[in-house]
Amino acid sequence: MRKDPGFSGLEAAVILIAFVVVAAVFAYVMMSTGFFATQRFQEVTYAGVKQSTSTVITDGLIRGSYSGTNGLVSLSFSLTVPETGEAVDLSKMIYYYVRNSGVGGEVPMSYVHPNSGLLSPGGNTRIMLDLNAASMTGPMAGGSFTLEIKPPAGASTLIQRTLPDAYSGGFIP
Repeated sequence: MRKDPGFSGLEAAVILIAFVVVAAVFAYVMMSTGFFATQRFQEVTYAGVKQSTSTVITDGLIRGSYSGTNGLVSLSFSLTVPETGEAVDLSKMIYYYVRNSGVGGEVPMSYVHPNSGLLSPGGNTRIMLDLNAASMTGPMAGGSFTLEIKPPAGASTLIQRTLPDAYSGGFIP
């Protein structure tokens, strides 16, 4: 009699079940990784949308008060949030002022009016920076300044202006 050392049906079934279990575990790991990556992508997308909609922009002209001995002593301008944006907390805004491309500094919130409240989408408010009271010297006529407005989230707004040689106060072109 001759013996055939081939697989029996039971051995083949055990091997098939082992392959199915390993494939199921591998598929579960791959799907979990995909769900995790999708969730992270969604969080990054929402964070990007929030930052892009939390921007403030200047609306209208910029006005300055001028003193012949101290130069520019105050600035006023309107800020607005686009209709599709998110409300911005004015108490968390940062105003960074630089005169004549020199060393600058942050304007303390006690010299910013208004320095609290919410700026709603579509709304605007007039901001006044009292540079003289904040001990920040403004440029004289013919000089320049830069003001960076940083909301708590989103992109900064940059205002760069050069005062006309005969500037004595009023709107700054």
